[in-house]
Amino acid sequence: MKVQRLLFIVAMSVALFSCGSGSNNNNGDWVTRSAFGGPNRGSAVAFSIGNVGYVGTGFNGLYYYNDFWAFDPTQNQWTEVDTLPGQARAFAVGFATAKYGYCGTGYNGINVFPGTGTNWANDFYKFDPTASTQWSQITNIPIPNNAGRSQATAFGLATGIGGVLGGTDGQYNYKDFYQWDETTGVWTYGSYPGPKRVAAVSFVYQNRAYIVTGTGDNSLTLNDFWRYDPTATPQWVSGAAYQLRPIAGVTDQSYDAGYHVVRSNAVAFTMNNNGIPKAYVALGANGADTWTQKQNYPGGARQLAIGLTINDSGYLGLGSSGSSPTPTSSFGDFTQFYPNLPYNQDDYVNQ
Repeated sequence: MKVQRLLFIVAMSVALFSCGSGSNNNNGDWVTRSAFGGPNRGSAVAFSIGNVGYVGTGFNGLYYYNDFWAFDPTQNQWTEVDTLPGQARAFAVGFATAKYGYCGTGYNGINVFPGTGTNWANDFYKFDPTASTQWSQITNIPIPNNAGRSQATAFGLATGIGGVLGGTDGQYNYKDFYQWDETTGVWTYGSYPGPKRVAAVSFVYQNRAYIVTGTGDNSLTLNDFWRYDPTATPQWVSGAAYQLRPIAGVTDQSYDAGYHVVRSNAVAFTMNNNGIPKAYVALGANGADTWTQKQNYPGGARQLAIGLTINDSGYLGLGSSGSSPTPTSSFGDFTQFYPNLPYNQDDYVNQ
């Protein structure tokens, strides 16, 4: 089955775009859910295990956090879970397999991390929602010279494979790729043929990971689209031959006209839309197949938000406004997206 990729964009504005065939007048509705249980923040991480979403870490312009919260959509309720061990942090990565969640790397502008002796982290932790002590430390991500990393991109597959790509150490941008094997408990360095990449987004469909958006060297915003399949040869592919066209108008063909949606610090989630799996990417700073405008996100422009997929439903919330890494304000709202409903302004309540 072909996956249709839909992209929703807010680049210090509230314009949104979608990628996929077909259109209708029901461009989507944003419905307010219970506000985040912890303090407002941006640059948090999010992942889901089963029927529950988890959100934690982050920064609000003054404080770094390592608390974690669980969202139960059936109860529309947040509950605090065990705190992430180690240093509070922002710009970390989080991902989940079928059974466990993972969180690691990141940045703290006040305190150094013992593992690296710098403000950038390389430690990693596993989350087991059924355990009495939910977090346990795993092997540090094996970055050369025991270095740390922030603003990397991560994904998890149900097969027990995770991946962490790129990021920055504050001086250089990177394109190194590390694969985590849940069965062996080992990190493996892998080859990624694309450009250096910071603050990109990922989503997963049929145990394949997709990487898009982000920034390269010299603050260059990237428009390439990549897919990772650990069972394929080659594992990384990109380009129109794989239905992974650039996410900006780069040709004079009709499908490729009138859009320019590259950015960084965006979010992504996937959901089943009338039996068709689709991926949604929203928000960001700066600034496949065909792109059309979708319903604006009503919560206002922001970056460093979180996106979640829970039971084939997409959620978006939190985030910051102002310049990264020191925001002028942070958000704690949390919304669910209904892609086939007409927009109703009464469904979104500013939290």
